[in-house]
Amino acid sequence: MIKIQHIRTKLLLLLFASALLCLGLFHTLWANKWYVLHVITETNLPIMLPVPQPDENFWTMLGTEALNYDIPDSESDTEAVEKLQSLFDRLDDYTGLYIYGLEDGIYRAGQYPRCMGKERFRSFFDIGYSLTGGVTEQRHERNTEFKNGYATVIVTFYHSSIFIFPYFLFSLFLSVGLFLLILLFFFNRKMKQVLLLKQEILRMSAGDLSTPVASSGVDEIGVLSRELDHLRLTLDQNIRQEQEAHQSNRELIAALSHDLRTPLTVLHGYLDILQLNRNPAMQSTYVDRCLQKTDDIRRLTDRMFEYALVYDASEPEQIQMLPVSLSRLLELFREQMDFLELAGFHTELHFPDAGTSDIASPDALMIRIDTELCKRILNNLFSNILKYGSKQETLMLSMQLTPESNKGAALCLALKNTVKPEHSAIESNQIGLKSSMRNMERMGGKLVVCQTDKFFEVRLSFPVTAP
Repeated sequence: MIKIQHIRTKLLLLLFASALLCLGLFHTLWANKWYVLHVITETNLPIMLPVPQPDENFWTMLGTEALNYDIPDSESDTEAVEKLQSLFDRLDDYTGLYIYGLEDGIYRAGQYPRCMGKERFRSFFDIGYSLTGGVTEQRHERNTEFKNGYATVIVTFYHSSIFIFPYFLFSLFLSVGLFLLILLFFFNRKMKQVLLLKQEILRMSAGDLSTPVASSGVDEIGVLSRELDHLRLTLDQNIRQEQEAHQSNRELIAALSHDLRTPLTVLHGYLDILQLNRNPAMQSTYVDRCLQKTDDIRRLTDRMFEYALVYDASEPEQIQMLPVSLSRLLELFREQMDFLELAGFHTELHFPDAGTSDIASPDALMIRIDTELCKRILNNLFSNILKYGSKQETLMLSMQLTPESNKGAALCLALKNTVKPEHSAIESNQIGLKSSMRNMERMGGKLVVCQTDKFFEVRLSFPVTAP
């Protein structure tokens, strides 16, 4: 058994079959038009318009009455033509009569059907005549005896036009209607399948991934329903895997936190011993062990930070944005720079010239920041300087006020230092920088890193608010 795979193929076959069916219906109805007319006239069925019929005694009447009239010598024989008018008046509105010479076949006189003189009927008749090919015109020819001889009489009946023309339109509309009804049924069925798919998509978007998507056949809509069900299974599997991964991450972080307590406890014990000076001979050993434990702690916290950075972005830490003055921000930088000076670094702070910028007055500018988050950013930055910066060159901190499109002014702080030669080619994991960039974005600012083999520069941009 051949299965149709494409909606287009189904539609083409349906169009062909429907066209054949409707053409057969129209042909059957039209071929039986006279029988239908006979049934209507014989049974007196109620129809919209009465169907006029020729007088059953018409030919008898014509043969009797013709003996009372002379055949005109020509069409211009006015006297004889006028006498025939009383014969023509005996005709109904749908009958036409024309008299021709028997020998020469020349037209002598006649009466056009009076119905043709009515404009509404004539328009109706002309349209119907062109559609049906003139089937309503019943033409009869007879040799009829008149007072002065025989003539050829041609009689035309148009009584059936009242029925045939509407019947033709009825047959046509019925056939076309059946054709459209079949197509409508086909499209309605396909639309129901599409609406079912829409309901399945809405149900999936609402979070229900447990109910299978019903199949809709073997055409394109059926393929779409099967692919949608496959998507449902894939999404359900991915969500389950994500939930399992999240649970595993939580368990891993919990384990790392538990493991972190051990070196902290040991470190605290060694520091107590050093503080109490219980064993002066082992102080150097205890210091080394303390340093080892701090390295262990650092490695564990780095691992925890890596996991938080990658997997815990869906639950951001709550921050508290408060307005602070530029002088307070400078204090945070100064604390870090003082520590670097104790460690042997040379630092230098550059301000713009007085009168060229509001930065010359630190209290004139207000910046909205989270102080604790800002401290974490500075700790990361200055920690990198401490590890990788060269003490032979001066650490520069510069500031300037710059305009930003659609955002007003921004305070830009730049830290620039020289990288140690032994660390210029080392690539770190940059966890601290990534964390600082993300935290600056959370505060509405920006952090940009410019790095070469010899120099390392970090630019921090803070939006400025009114004081």
